[in-house]
Amino acid sequence: MEDIDQSRFALMTALGEAHKSRPDEYPDSDTLVAMSDEGLRAYALGLLQLLDGVPAHDSVETELLKELRLIIGDTH
Repeated sequence: MEDIDQSRFALMTALGEAHKSRPDEYPDSDTLVAMSDEGLRAYALGLLQLLDGVPAHDSVETELLKELRLIIGDTH
């Protein structure tokens, strides 16, 4: 995550899409906006590790995992 503004926007977009599909499982935009840059990155990294550790159950998880990998990259 070299450029925090671009990474933050990308993370918020990916997580926002996941929230639209599963509002009970992923935070809403107000919650994401309230997170610090470090908090948002830590949340996304934890989610990436969680999703990486289990088989994807559907397209929502598959797409979110793909997006998180692209945004966070191999820095985790």
